[in-house]
Amino acid sequence: MSERNSLLELIQQEIDSFCDEKREQLSEISDDLVPIIDYTQELLQGGKRFRALFAYWAWAASLPPGSNPSELIEQANGIVGIASALEIFHGAALVHDDLMDQSDTRRGKPSIHKRFESMHTEKGFLGDPERFGQSGSVLVGDLMLNWSSEVFGAAVTSAPNSEIETSCRNEFSKMRFEVMAGQYLDVLEENAAPLRSLADAVTMAEKVMLYKTAKYSLEAPLLIGASFAGANEETLRGFSNFGIPLGLAFQIRDDILGVFGDPEITGKPAGDDLREGKRTVLVGLTLQQSSNSIARIFNDLLSERDLEEEQIDFMQQTIRDSGALEKTERMMHEYGERAMEALQSMELEADAKQKLQALAERVISRTS
Repeated sequence: MSERNSLLELIQQEIDSFCDEKREQLSEISDDLVPIIDYTQELLQGGKRFRALFAYWAWAASLPPGSNPSELIEQANGIVGIASALEIFHGAALVHDDLMDQSDTRRGKPSIHKRFESMHTEKGFLGDPERFGQSGSVLVGDLMLNWSSEVFGAAVTSAPNSEIETSCRNEFSKMRFEVMAGQYLDVLEENAAPLRSLADAVTMAEKVMLYKTAKYSLEAPLLIGASFAGANEETLRGFSNFGIPLGLAFQIRDDILGVFGDPEITGKPAGDDLREGKRTVLVGLTLQQSSNSIARIFNDLLSERDLEEEQIDFMQQTIRDSGALEKTERMMHEYGERAMEALQSMELEADAKQKLQALAERVISRTS
């Protein structure tokens, strides 16, 4: 078994153990609460675990020279707990994101709000199934946010000293604040972008992906993991210089997959981001580089939520013909190169540094 698989198994065990504990607590209140934890635990099965892995390897890379991560039992258990908390937080973000985007699927299965909606219908409840599904998913997402803080809080108590513990808590709080700000900007753009100048489309899209994804998905896990090892300010700056451009490349790849990805691999319908009206860099460039008439039609279609396959095909072809796809892919590779250059300039433990590089390459080349 590879080192990576062993780490992922430890993280999954931590998550499952926590979910089992919460299932027991919920059952003591009422058996009607069990679906909450069942849906939560199923969502937290597997996944790419990028946030967890980047946090762990940033920790291992930042340990004092001569340290052996496997021998630091208490601290190693702590970083696994931190990694698990990041995955639970990510799960909460997915639940809320799917609800706000009205996305019916997640990893090829019904989204949480759709699962509650189906339960309402199957059991013949009174009232509106859709509203019930929305309410259930809001509460599950809120619970997961709380649970991520609970797991994180317990994990950082094994920090070597109170200063390191405080630093980790501050980074975690900053991450939560920034991703919520980015999420609101994303929702705002879906509704306000048609009223803005097309000249602002790419700038606003870049700000959204910086705060909604880049800082939260890559920079924050790196800084939290490194902080847990007691990394100095220079190392933390290095991880920011590595994490932010890598996070931007990560989001651009996600945006491309959201329009052109294979549904069999992504678990999402083809062109799903177009149906959801996502105002991404890819879309912004398309609007800027198309003729006024084509841009107007494209913009109008983005505002609809019930697009036909022919309309999706038209929008995909417009993106290609405008040169936006080619330019966006070039941006992604440039961000990736900047990230790799930043990583190579850092003085880190060699094996962990190699693991971070391999992870970064997976982020840029992923197909789902």
